[in-house]
Amino acid sequence: MKTLGDTIKAIRKQKKLTQKEVYMGIVSRNFASRFENGHNSVESEKLFAILKRLEVSPNEFQFIHYNNSEYRFNNILNQIDNDANMKKTATLMQKHIALKKDPSLESQILAAIAYIKVYIIGNNPLRMDVDPAYPLKRHLTETKYWSVFELRAFVDGIFVFRKDPIELRECMTKVHDLYKKYKEFTEYSYIIEQSVASIVLNYVQIELTNFNYDSNSFRRITDNSYYSAITDFTAKLTMDFARLVIFLYLGSDQKNDEANCYEFIHMLKVLQHNDYIVFNEIYHYHLPLSQRYRKSQCS
Repeated sequence: MKTLGDTIKAIRKQKKLTQKEVYMGIVSRNFASRFENGHNSVESEKLFAILKRLEVSPNEFQFIHYNNSEYRFNNILNQIDNDANMKKTATLMQKHIALKKDPSLESQILAAIAYIKVYIIGNNPLRMDVDPAYPLKRHLTETKYWSVFELRAFVDGIFVFRKDPIELRECMTKVHDLYKKYKEFTEYSYIIEQSVASIVLNYVQIELTNFNYDSNSFRRITDNSYYSAITDFTAKLTMDFARLVIFLYLGSDQKNDEANCYEFIHMLKVLQHNDYIVFNEIYHYHLPLSQRYRKSQCS
């Protein structure tokens, strides 16, 4: 069974830190070696000090230590994601109601996520009622150091920030910071890359429908220098589509930009890609809006 020391050691090596850099002033070097090899346990106060030195929150550490299938948050979140993918709205609503009855913050957050999933199936999330999702909004705002759980929850939870531009951009900074920290953890790379790409696409949609057409802001978010290490095929497609949606509004050649976006959607259809239906709906939602925007700029 994996010990706490095993996990600390893995994180330390991933961050290319020495034992001295991590443990100095907290425990002795001999104790640190025995701890990392599973022979010593550590007091919670000292464990928190070690995590602070590693710049890893307790929530992040719990996710890494127990891994995705065993950690309760992520286990339930996986169930919610699977139900949403299969469009089981009745099952999702049952989960929402059941979790809502549990007063713990964890259950309230998961209940909010289930509600969001129910709403976005067949509805435009840009018109979603924020109140039932408030526990998630509060959690994402108040949590300084995000784990992969917060990242995954923000994929759809981003829409509860659509009227709060300052908090939205603060969350986007957390997305970028978490990506930098976790991108070398190959065990979670596909989850992180796909989540980040989906968040970028949703962020672009929110900003465009909020009439924020700051091309420099979009460039900072979608530019390759931000997420150049992304290798997952689906994540790359999502990032490419986010740029095409921006070009619908801000490109230099309207007809060409619309044609490129249409050809991209058609390619997904030919490939029978899972994201075709969703991307097609996004394209048809933004096409008339972008046309009206371009027309207003010419008048």
